[in-house]
Amino acid sequence: MAKFAMPIPSVDHLMDAPLPVLINELGVTLLDTDIDDASFFGAVVQRKTGELLLTLPAGRSELEHDTMARYLLAQALGLDVAPMPAPIVTTEIPGVKA
Repeated sequence: MAKFAMPIPSVDHLMDAPLPVLINELGVTLLDTDIDDASFFGAVVQRKTGELLLTLPAGRSELEHDTMARYLLAQALGLDVAPMPAPIVTTEIPGVKA
C-alpha cells in the first residue's frame, strides 16, 4: 500500500481507540454496503490518493462491525495482528486502486 499522510497507529491504538476517533484520525471513508452474503465481512480499498475506503455490510452486530473494521484497517496498514479464525479469510489484490 502507498504512504499515508498521517503516522500509522500502533496496534494498541488501533485496537483501543474508539472506532469513530480512529476512522477520523486515519481519514478513512466508512460506508455500509448492502451485500448480504453471510460470507462477506467487508473490504478495504486504498484509493489512488492514499485514502482508505472501508466498506462493511449493513445490519451486522456492533461487535462484528467494530472487529472487522479494526482488522481490515490493520491489514491495509500492514500492522502485525493475529489472523482471524475461520471462516474469515482476507485476500489482497496487489496493484488494485480505486
